[in-house]
Amino acid sequence: MLFNSNHFLLFFPLVTLVYFLLPLRSRRVFLLAASFYFYGVFSISLSLLLVWSTLLDYSAARIIQESNRPGVRKAALIASVVGNMGILATFKYLDFFQHSLTAILGFHPWPELNLILPMGISFYTFQTMAYTIDVYRGQLEARKSILDVALYVSFFPQLVAGPIMRGSTLLPQFAEDHQPNAERMLSGVILMTWGLLKKVFIADPMGTFVGDVYGTAAVPVSPEQFSGLALLLATYAFAIQIYCDFSAYSNIAIGAGRVLGFRLMKNFDSPYLSTTIREFWRTWHISLSTWLRDYLYIPLGGSRGSKARTYVNLSLTMLLGGLWHGANWTFVVWGGLHGLYLAGERFFGIDKRDRADMGPLEKLLRGLITFHLVCLAWVFFRCAAVGDAFEIVARICTLADGQSVSYTPIGILALLITVQIAKRRMPFSKSILQFPNVARWGVYACIVVLAIAMAGRQSPEFIYFQF
Repeated sequence: MLFNSNHFLLFFPLVTLVYFLLPLRSRRVFLLAASFYFYGVFSISLSLLLVWSTLLDYSAARIIQESNRPGVRKAALIASVVGNMGILATFKYLDFFQHSLTAILGFHPWPELNLILPMGISFYTFQTMAYTIDVYRGQLEARKSILDVALYVSFFPQLVAGPIMRGSTLLPQFAEDHQPNAERMLSGVILMTWGLLKKVFIADPMGTFVGDVYGTAAVPVSPEQFSGLALLLATYAFAIQIYCDFSAYSNIAIGAGRVLGFRLMKNFDSPYLSTTIREFWRTWHISLSTWLRDYLYIPLGGSRGSKARTYVNLSLTMLLGGLWHGANWTFVVWGGLHGLYLAGERFFGIDKRDRADMGPLEKLLRGLITFHLVCLAWVFFRCAAVGDAFEIVARICTLADGQSVSYTPIGILALLITVQIAKRRMPFSKSILQFPNVARWGVYACIVVLAIAMAGRQSPEFIYFQF
């Protein structure tokens, strides 16, 4: 089910009403049923993968918790990791590896399967693995109730595109007696509406702009048609689109959870104001970056070894983080670039300077450099082929002649940066909740009108659904 659909506009209020009418002992069962319905709208058969992940990680965690034999505990952990990564590799990467090996070997090593990529599989497999790993590390107690684990795997607000929640944070909330709270629910609705506004009125139009220049799966466009300036503007537009689209999903997920009484972690914190790539990754897709840090970078050795080893760990972590996003060499290059950025900042000591010690001009210059390094990587992220990305970069750098486009992304980008600066001073929902009553109810009326207006619009699915 899409957050930006008429179906969800009916589903969510009904779920909220029933949830608060039910006694505490019945709420988990109801939320689980609602979550499976939410996912089943996409595909009933692929919902079985949620069942598989639940059974696998519930069983593995229980064995780890109850066994005193290190070999058994480790075997259960390996079974969880292999089982989760196995379904992820099968559905997401098997055809990619087949194509890559075919190009090298000159023949098909196995038939192409053309499997449908299940919605949110990258997110919920990482979330379930985190649960088992935390139990193995002794940081979390395995749940005796399989209902808790099933709900942790499938909780609908953050099921499809995060935030990726830790068991220690989300699981205890299922036992809490959430009661309706006007201020909390209104702030949640405001956050959801802000997300819908970003998706429908910023991300979607920017996506159309980007598609006209970068092309789409249905209508590929040749980069040589456009001038270097047009390609640069389209790259800015994609930076706007992917931020507004993905942060919009996170806003709606966090807002929906807040309405129901759940606290989901913040996933974005004005990333385009970052003055280093390290800061960018502390503020962009926070739930993934912290997952990669805790379950990949640190186990690889983190920064505990030599400087050279630290650079390797950073690069490997980001390469795998890039591959997590999609089965294409463009994502590997994207991740590799970010690994190179992080290693370079560490090598030259750029990431050690505290933001508070910087003057306005230094912040501006560092921010511009960081943003354009991010945009350079976005070129590879957006392109269907590595060759197209290199051609776009070359045409931008040489200011090549060609077809021109609108300057709209510059205005939208300036507005976005202004909003991000304002939000750092006062969060959006809190600022509205501090308005006088008349103004507040005027805002709520506008929200209702906007919701009605958006109900009749055709809005594409969220970008991160494909990952």
